[in-house]
Amino acid sequence: MVGTILIGLMMVIQVILLCFLVLILYLLVRGIYGVPWVRTNKAFAKEMLEFAGLKPGDVLVDYGSGDGAITILAAEAYGAKGIGFEYLRALVLYAKLRAWMHGVSKKVEFRRENFLSGAVLPKADIISIYLFPEVNEKLEPLLVRDYPSGTRVISRTFVFPTLPLKATKKVGSEIIYLYLIP
Repeated sequence: MVGTILIGLMMVIQVILLCFLVLILYLLVRGIYGVPWVRTNKAFAKEMLEFAGLKPGDVLVDYGSGDGAITILAAEAYGAKGIGFEYLRALVLYAKLRAWMHGVSKKVEFRRENFLSGAVLPKADIISIYLFPEVNEKLEPLLVRDYPSGTRVISRTFVFPTLPLKATKKVGSEIIYLYLIP
């Protein structure tokens, strides 16, 4: 009896480990063909949101939201509404689970969409970005097209080609860039 239970428990552990391995491989392969997911830790996300001047009632849109860390923190700590765009289905599901666990699922939404497809982008007071420069270059005309003058764009590490730069802030070995839509 005990042997059967142990065998069953070992099989369950093996299935869980296999699922975890498949998820890691999926994220690695997707990262090779797009922008890889690199988590923004809570302290760095807080630096970004404070630097952007996020306040209660603001709407934050996070392009390439990954696991939703920035979007969830915006809702949880600042009272903002958040919309995250992420192409990887597994990360969208994980972000939704994290939002539920943090009690902010009514203040945030996560969309599995390609925001570069040309669709009209949602209203925002602040836009958060952690994408490669070549993606920023493609996204910039859409931001200028869909957001009013003065909308703040906060970017971790990577720059935009022509958006007016308002300020920079060095955090550790990285730089946060604050832009304004012209």
